[in-house]
Amino acid sequence: MERLKQEEAAKARVKQVDDKGRAYGTGRRKCSVARVWVQPGNGQFTVNDKEFDVYFPMLEHRATLLRPFSETKTLGLWDVSCTVKGGG
Repeated sequence: MERLKQEEAAKARVKQVDDKGRAYGTGRRKCSVARVWVQPGNGQFTVNDKEFDVYFPMLEHRATLLRPFSETKTLGLWDVSCTVKGGG
């Protein structure tokens, strides 16, 4: 029953892309919030107005961040900008 409700909620979500081709998504967990904007570009990643290599100094974390783009062969085609608040 719960699974059916989740599937219906997922179908009801409408993906928003504006006239400039930017997509927006929000993720929440407890009191943490992450907001992400993805738009066509040259592969620039920023987290809280910092380059992602400054924000994520560990190579494993950077690899995890880039994996979806490398798997879909879109690495370097999208700019990602996000803000994160909360958490530990």
